Amino acid sequence: MKNLVFIVEDSPVQQKMLQVHFEETLGNYTVRTFSNPDDLLVNLNQKPFAIVLDHFFDSKSDKTGLFYLKELKKSYGSIPVIYHTTLNDDSVKKEVMDLGAEQYILKDSASLVRLRTALDSLHEKLSKKGLLQRLFRR
Repeated sequence: MKNLVFIVEDSPVQQKMLQVHFEETLGNYTVRTFSNPDDLLVNLNQKPFAIVLDHFFDSKSDKTGLFYLKELKKSYGSIPVIYHTTLNDDSVKKEVMDLGAEQYILKDSASLVRLRTALDSLHEKLSKKGLLQRLFRR
């Protein structure tokens, strides 16, 4: 069974690149992309395995990924969020991690590898947690 990953990214080119990478190249993820984080929020009933959240959105929005990370953690705290951004700012990174993001990943030439590693690590961690829960239910 493939893991459903939601990706919030306002660049259609980045969306497509990430979707192709995770669905076709890796093959073990199903991806839904969103340009607008508000669209993500109304689709959380699909119970994604993880969310990859961009920091910046189009100029029409005054909200950043920090706002949406707070909302996600307040209402859907069990869904892991990976913060994916071009912003190399230690104070923002600290705030993101303090808010409960799994990782803060800078968009650069190695970010696809770091995203894959982060998602694979989440999958392994959740698999172990599920196995332990099944063992202790007996």
